[in-house]
Amino acid sequence: MDFSIEWPDDFANYEWEVTAKGWFTLKMIVSDRRYCLNVYDPARLGQEIQSDLKRGKPFFEPNLVVVESVTRAAIEQAVHELVRSGRAADLIEESTESKAR
Repeated sequence: MDFSIEWPDDFANYEWEVTAKGWFTLKMIVSDRRYCLNVYDPARLGQEIQSDLKRGKPFFEPNLVVVESVTRAAIEQAVHELVRSGRAADLIEESTESKAR
């Protein structure tokens, strides 16, 4: 199955910052379907969950992908595994204007 990841052109310039923050949002395309992935490392995900719970909110994040470290290599490996295993079918497709009508 064909897939691609839409990386910002200058991602290499700030990948270290993304890794340090522990989260990143990006677009993935699988068989002409677009998905927005929310990628976290376990530590940052725990912080986000605790923050929401302390505010009395449940935690929810669509298309959540957790990797050991938020690096380009780890994200590419995770996306490859999502597609290879068929789990990409479990993702929520990004809506488009034409679908909203």
